[in-house]
Amino acid sequence: MIDTRKEAQIVVERLDPLFTAQWHCRYRIDVVYNQFGHGFNFFLDIRRKNHRERSIPLHTVRSTDLEILENVIDQVKQQTDLTLNFVDFGKVRWPRSQRWIR
Repeated sequence: MIDTRKEAQIVVERLDPLFTAQWHCRYRIDVVYNQFGHGFNFFLDIRRKNHRERSIPLHTVRSTDLEILENVIDQVKQQTDLTLNFVDFGKVRWPRSQRWIR
């Protein structure tokens, strides 16, 4: 069984040293559905003015269960205000709220 608190804590712990508030810089967390690796990957996306975009891997949740991901996302949202971007999910709904994953 996957401990969602531990998974969320790993993401936040790896995010903290990378997040340095700077002028003209955008930060975003990308959550990617990895169909071939059977899991969800978390990346920190950094966009600075006049620089290349950087995507830094944070963590991989080794499960394709959307309920587990929803719990991890809820706990990450409680600890950070960064925007979450969901990639390669297609037309899928969250299990609890039945809203589209976007």
